[in-house]
Amino acid sequence: MTGVRLKNLVVENFRSLRGKVVVPLDAQVVLIHGTNGMGKTSVLSALELGLTGKIAHLAAEGPRYQSYLTTLDTGGGSISLTTTAPLIDGAATAGALAFSDNTFLPNPLLDADKARFFAERCYLPQATLGRLLEIYDDQKTGTTSPLTLFVKELLGLDPLDALVDGLDHAFNVTRVRKLVPDYRRLEALKSSLDDEHRRKDQAIDEAAKAAGERLTRLNEILSSIVVDGAVLVVKETTEMGHLKDRLQAARDGDRQLMDLTRTRSELRGLHERWRSLPSQELSLDQAGRERADRAAGEVLATWRAAGGDALETAINAVRAHFSDVPSLENGPEQGRSEAQRRAQAEAVRCERLLATHATGSARVATLNATVQRASTRIEELNRDLSGAAEDAKTLANALAGIVPHIDGEICPVCSRNYAEMNAGSLSAHVAAKIASLTSEAGRIQSLATARAEESSRLATAQRDLLSAANGQLSAEDLAELTVRQAQMTDLAQRLSDLQKTAAEGSSLIADAAAARQAVMTARRRDEQSVSLLPEIETMVQAVLQKSTSSFESIDRALAEALRTVEERVTEAERVAAVRIRAGSELDLRIHDIAQIAILRSERDETLARLQTLDTAFKEIDATRGYAKKVSEAADKVRSDIVKKVFNTSLNKVWRDLFVRLAPSEQFVPAFRLPIGSGGKVEAVLETLHRSGKASGSPGAMLSQGNLNTAALTLFLALHLSVPVRMPWLILDDPV
Repeated sequence: MTGVRLKNLVVENFRSLRGKVVVPLDAQVVLIHGTNGMGKTSVLSALELGLTGKIAHLAAEGPRYQSYLTTLDTGGGSISLTTTAPLIDGAATAGALAFSDNTFLPNPLLDADKARFFAERCYLPQATLGRLLEIYDDQKTGTTSPLTLFVKELLGLDPLDALVDGLDHAFNVTRVRKLVPDYRRLEALKSSLDDEHRRKDQAIDEAAKAAGERLTRLNEILSSIVVDGAVLVVKETTEMGHLKDRLQAARDGDRQLMDLTRTRSELRGLHERWRSLPSQELSLDQAGRERADRAAGEVLATWRAAGGDALETAINAVRAHFSDVPSLENGPEQGRSEAQRRAQAEAVRCERLLATHATGSARVATLNATVQRASTRIEELNRDLSGAAEDAKTLANALAGIVPHIDGEICPVCSRNYAEMNAGSLSAHVAAKIASLTSEAGRIQSLATARAEESSRLATAQRDLLSAANGQLSAEDLAELTVRQAQMTDLAQRLSDLQKTAAEGSSLIADAAAARQAVMTARRRDEQSVSLLPEIETMVQAVLQKSTSSFESIDRALAEALRTVEERVTEAERVAAVRIRAGSELDLRIHDIAQIAILRSERDETLARLQTLDTAFKEIDATRGYAKKVSEAADKVRSDIVKKVFNTSLNKVWRDLFVRLAPSEQFVPAFRLPIGSGGKVEAVLETLHRSGKASGSPGAMLSQGNLNTAALTLFLALHLSVPVRMPWLILDDPV
């Protein structure tokens, strides 16, 4: 790279350079000399365009300068630049630019990165020289000044800055959370596990307390249960499965309870059957009851032979028409009253149908008379209308058509002189005739209206006649209904007269039934008593170990046996309930122990996870400690480099150059490189008196001429201090 030189620059119609100008550049040092306005700056601007494709200090304000590059009245131009060799392997050796007032087509030799380096480090245009220190020292909010960037590149601080910046998060947990989202999740998980561990401990304490209370209740219940002659006691160390087996084995009380329950049911059944028997008094004087039964039967038979036969005949007469009427056997009064009601209802129905027939017959006669009158009137009107009603109307219209043709007394039809008739004028005669014909037509119209009314009346009467005829009965039905109505009326009256007879019969039948029932009941009690007494004796003997004969009565013996069994059942149920409750509490005790074991297992699992997380956080803290040590070491190395290189390299070169060019100046510009917040390097310019005392900035302490000298020497010092990337240094009128 050190042997690469700029070879030739060809400029045509560029700014003040009219025509084609060839500038040879293949030399160690090239000086361009001339008076103001000769085009020295144009040559250097053309050189910059060939290398970078733009003029850096003009491009900062926009691309408008591109339209003013062409020499006036030339229409367009070009720039061509060549080098002796490529800057790097494979790079171009020529750059070109074609331009006009409306076009700008660059093809620079350098790429964008190298073009920026060239503009900042290798080319110092005259327009930039006076502002160089200001540009270098320009640090906007949140950015780093160009001078600081130059110094960092000079000192090789970018890797150290990157290392320190990258490790900065290790100094603050908040920054670690932002950099590593999983760290925040780990913290949340640890907090959640801590809460869960506390909840598990609390749940274990509560479960242990509840298990202790349940153990106390279980021992209280077991204190009333004796198994194998001993009371069961549960301790913390008692094996629950074995205890449950012992409790299940003590189930003789269940079988005893079943036997007692069955005995109680049998006793209750016997007691109910004994109480359902007729009273003992019914079995006394059985012969008298049988005599009363025979006497009641004889009285009932006498009634049946007398009034009962007439009542039965009347009821059967009604049942011949209505089969659902109760017979005499269902009860005399019930049969009589229902038969009377049905006979009366049927008589009323027949009477209503006969009345309807009579009303219909009268209406039919009236309607027939109306039909006869209407028919006769219509015939009369038809005869009156059979004349020339239509002819009269036609003749009147014809005469009305002749009237306009009558002129004087000569008839326009027969040409006869009407004056000869000596009966008035012809016009008056025709008018009178027309009036007569018109009056006749009106009369005929009224006759037609009357005929229509009579026809309507006739149709209505005929329709009503048809309806009335449908309500009439045939001769056979009329005769049958008349006979039926008379029969039903007679039967209803007969049944009404037999009311007392029916009441007497009902009473006699009830007395006979009661006497028969008394006899049957007494017989049944004797039979049932004989069958129940052995069962009662056996049951009482089994329960009380006593005979029924030792009690005042059978009822007293059954009541005592039932009371004794009830007491035994109650006691057996109590023992069974205690055992069931003890079994339930024992199951709950087993569940409590299992639940406590589960909770402890879950707590141990949570604790293990917490220990894993604690180990992870310790490792994270250790890693953060290592990162802090590395960051602090990198910061120390950076400080050492700044102090060493700052004092032995850049400031030394700049001081030597400035003192040579401005030997009489008392204040010498220099770098002050403080370590700011966070250990970052920020280059700051200051001046040092030749005595070594620090002073203000170059802009405040140097004259304008020496300020430009400071800028020029700073530019040269930076170029000479940085490792060579481009072997070119171009200055525009530095003197």
